[in-house]
Amino acid sequence: MIYRLACFFLFLTTPLSVTAAWFSGSDALTSAHQRLLEGDTAASFDAMVEAWQQVKNDTEDRHLAELLSLAINEDCGRSLSTLSLPSWLQSVVVRRETIQTPNRVYYQFSLYGSSKQGIGNVSFSAWPDRSLVQVDLPKEKANDFKLEIEGLSRAVKSGLYKLELTSLSGEVWSSWIIVSQPEPTQKISWKDSRSWRISPPTDLKGTCPRPFLSMNLYRQDSDDLAPIWSEEKDKNLPTSLPVLDVTDGQYWLTVALIERRWQGAILFEEVQRIGRAIDLPDIDLRTLSP
Repeated sequence: MIYRLACFFLFLTTPLSVTAAWFSGSDALTSAHQRLLEGDTAASFDAMVEAWQQVKNDTEDRHLAELLSLAINEDCGRSLSTLSLPSWLQSVVVRRETIQTPNRVYYQFSLYGSSKQGIGNVSFSAWPDRSLVQVDLPKEKANDFKLEIEGLSRAVKSGLYKLELTSLSGEVWSSWIIVSQPEPTQKISWKDSRSWRISPPTDLKGTCPRPFLSMNLYRQDSDDLAPIWSEEKDKNLPTSLPVLDVTDGQYWLTVALIERRWQGAILFEEVQRIGRAIDLPDIDLRTLSP
């Protein structure tokens, strides 16, 4: 209720010229805003989907992205959609990731989830007809599927997308997905080879889980892709690597700040990951003995 009053106050105090631009030529956009003010978040989301299909310019694009951000505030996006997952699909996660290393910054987009029956095909496309990924999954990866679009030069932009999953028995489930604006600022960065900085959250949505930190250490001289050490923290986020009892060698350390929200039953993850090579151990463990 406090949110809706604040949203309504924002609408009333917006200059008429801006309000006119907000509603310029789009009945669906007007409906999306009105339904949100009335507290019907799911109906507002449906109107947003229709409005995205009518977008004619960058101004309308930006207004829809801002409206989506307001709608997420209601309950971290859980009421954005009433579409539930079918019985054969246990989870669906959409992940947008920024990866920063000492040499470059690149982006990644992932779709993953689990299905007891198994997924045979995954299709993800941008409205109206630009396919981003369409893959037939091998049976050994059908139950815990993961698709990654790697090495992108920029983050997947905000907009309307269509996700379609086909089970091994041929059943099809699909959902419209609205991707929000990419995070404009880098919230985590290296301080030195063993420590990092985390910017204080300035726009933390009270209805969403707190951001958590995922730390992973890999050996560089091994073909094993699994980390030899990993740890996750959601409180008192660490800003340095603890002392680890590992053999001499060169390692790859990644630290990721992960924020989560929902679109109904679909989980969204926004990830900022930093990575670098480090030599370990750089502290003599024997000097720490009593």
